[in-house]
Amino acid sequence: MQKIKFLSIFLLLFSTAYSQDNYWSDEYNAGGFLSPGAVIAFNRDSGVFFYNPALLALTRKSSASISANIYRYESIRIKDGAGIGKNLNSTSTGIVPQMISGVIALPGKKPFSLGYALIRSAGFNYQVSQRQDKKMNVLDDSYSPGDEYFIGQYSNQNIVSNTQLSLSAGFTLSPKFTAGISIEPQFRKQNYFENTDNKTLLNVNNDSIFPPLVSFGSYYSVNYTHVGIRFKAGFSYNENNHHLGLLITSPLLRLWSNATLLSDITINNIKFVPDAPALSLLANSRQENLKVAWKTPVSVALGYTYDYGKGQIYVATEYFSKISQYNAIYPRDGAFLRPDTGNNNNTTQSTLRLKDAHKQVINFALGVSFPVKENVYGYCSARTDFTYADNSLFSDDQGATSYTSYWNNYHMQVGANFKKRKFNLRTGLLFTYGHTNSYEQPIDFTNPKDTNLLLGTPGLTKATHFAVGFMMAYVHNL
Repeated sequence: MQKIKFLSIFLLLFSTAYSQDNYWSDEYNAGGFLSPGAVIAFNRDSGVFFYNPALLALTRKSSASISANIYRYESIRIKDGAGIGKNLNSTSTGIVPQMISGVIALPGKKPFSLGYALIRSAGFNYQVSQRQDKKMNVLDDSYSPGDEYFIGQYSNQNIVSNTQLSLSAGFTLSPKFTAGISIEPQFRKQNYFENTDNKTLLNVNNDSIFPPLVSFGSYYSVNYTHVGIRFKAGFSYNENNHHLGLLITSPLLRLWSNATLLSDITINNIKFVPDAPALSLLANSRQENLKVAWKTPVSVALGYTYDYGKGQIYVATEYFSKISQYNAIYPRDGAFLRPDTGNNNNTTQSTLRLKDAHKQVINFALGVSFPVKENVYGYCSARTDFTYADNSLFSDDQGATSYTSYWNNYHMQVGANFKKRKFNLRTGLLFTYGHTNSYEQPIDFTNPKDTNLLLGTPGLTKATHFAVGFMMAYVHNL
């Protein structure tokens, strides 16, 4: 029972995993005005694959296109993330293809268009590590007087990628109304691990060259693949200078999934209470072929475009519903806490599960296009990208969560479209900034003590997210 109690205390202090937690992070969304077709209401783009399938019916040309973030730089900085002066910094760069698409326009009394796209999101690449090597008063002086040699190590890696195939059809209902549907299989993959290894040497009243070791270590790793499918229904209304759009997106349905989970916890010679006996604990498990229940919410997007002369003003919003707590990965019950007596492991599932929950979110976008010279149009847009992460949605502290970005992101796009008879070339700069003053430290090397399992006393700190990219999109009219 004492081992189970201390394991529960560990879970209260140390139970987080990470992933990207914003719905509008990719440039191809309801607010990505610069990206070809990334709108809910018609924006005069011709021959592109539209986010709202109802707009495909307004396309009069068959085409093929490719969009890409030619270069992307991303930086995440968690100030004092592992204690005072111990920042957690993650930077990544890369060349990321974003979308290959095509449109087949079928003429007739009521124009009908088919569209296809293979979309590869920029994903999320978070890798941090930190270390403390210092003589500190870690253990209670009643049994280990003076400062001890303390070494603490923390590392965390989270890589998320998402690839989507989209098949769409848009058709005309009347001279002013169009509608469309999309079917979107999605392939999501996440590789995540978090490792803590803290240790110190016990001060003893003799000249032993091998003093007892006091340590705490934990390792949690999840690798999974999830294949799902979702559906979209879009509507569009166009009259003179006014364009309206509506898009309803279904939740993601699971088609196939597979996950591998590995966890290890060791506690060695720690006196959580100075007068109590020293505690040692070993817990370990590896499970394969687990099911994944990754969820996305119902969303409703509205868009409006107003034509002024040769330019346009675009506004859009999208509502994402709440997702109540659920288990994204729920391991099988079995041996974890050792020795396996049959009674120690009735908490394996709740201890090792990967849980998830999303708060409801409303995002907003504003964009404007304007003529620069003949056949050249400038674009500028901005959008919010609020996080859905909210720990208050969880009913208890057991298990791991899947959050990194507890901050809200704000995106800006600046670029231009160069129009020729057979093609359009659109290029621009992409900026992202996010910030919070309430980021929860995963560990604190400032004040490790035996009473906190050498983990310190994590609190709140600042986190900053910055990204810049260069986008180029080529649309060829067939």
